[in-house]
Amino acid sequence: MKFRHEVKIERLNTEGDRVVGVVTDKGELKSEAFVLALGSYSPLMLRQVGIHIPVYPVKGYSITVPITDPSGAPESTVMDETYKVAITRLGDRIRVGGTAELCGYDLRLHQARRDTLEHSVTNLFPDGGDVRKASFWCGLRPMTPDGTPVIGPTPYRNLFLNTGHGTLGWTMSCGSGRVLADLLSGRQPEIGLEGLFMDRYGRRNKPVVVPSGIAV
Repeated sequence: MKFRHEVKIERLNTEGDRVVGVVTDKGELKSEAFVLALGSYSPLMLRQVGIHIPVYPVKGYSITVPITDPSGAPESTVMDETYKVAITRLGDRIRVGGTAELCGYDLRLHQARRDTLEHSVTNLFPDGGDVRKASFWCGLRPMTPDGTPVIGPTPYRNLFLNTGHGTLGWTMSCGSGRVLADLLSGRQPEIGLEGLFMDRYGRRNKPVVVPSGIAV
C-alpha cells in the first residue's frame, strides 16, 4: 500500500460502465477497482459521473486541550447533556466536541461555538487542562437521511462507495472496511448487506452492479 499526500483529486475518468482512472493534479492513477471514501465531499465527486447520493455535511466544532493535571482530567468519554458536548481523553490531551450546523461546506470558525466548548470542559473538569492553549477546529460529518452509511457497489462495476458514516466513522470503520474487502475480493461478506447500498434511496441513479456471486 502506498499513501500519496498533498495530492488533489480532480475527477474520475470513466469508459462505459467502468472507472479507468483517477485524475489528480499529479497525474492519473490507474487501478482495477476503486473505493470512493471522501466523507462529506463524496457527492461532489460522484455528481461528475452521474451518481447522486444524499450525503450532506453537518458541521461540528472541537477543541483539543493540553492536560495540565492528569488527576483532574477525564479517564473516558463523558457526555455533557446540557450542551450536547462530548469530552474524552486522548493521551495527554482532552478532546471536546459538539454542535451540529447545517451550513454546507462552510469551514469558518465562530468564537461563540468555542466559548460553549470551553465552558463545558472547564465546568466539569476545571483543573484538567489549559483551555487558553487549546487548538480550535471544525469538521464536516457526512450524514445520510436514515443515519446508515452508504457502502457497496455503484452503477460502475469497479467503483465502490464507503461514505456517509456521520458521527461514527471510527466506530464503523473496521466493519465497513471488511465489507468492502470482501466485495472487491468476490467473497460473501459476513456482515449483512441489506440497507447499505446506494440504491435504497430510489431510482434516480442507474442500477448498481453487484459483483458476481454476492447475495444481497
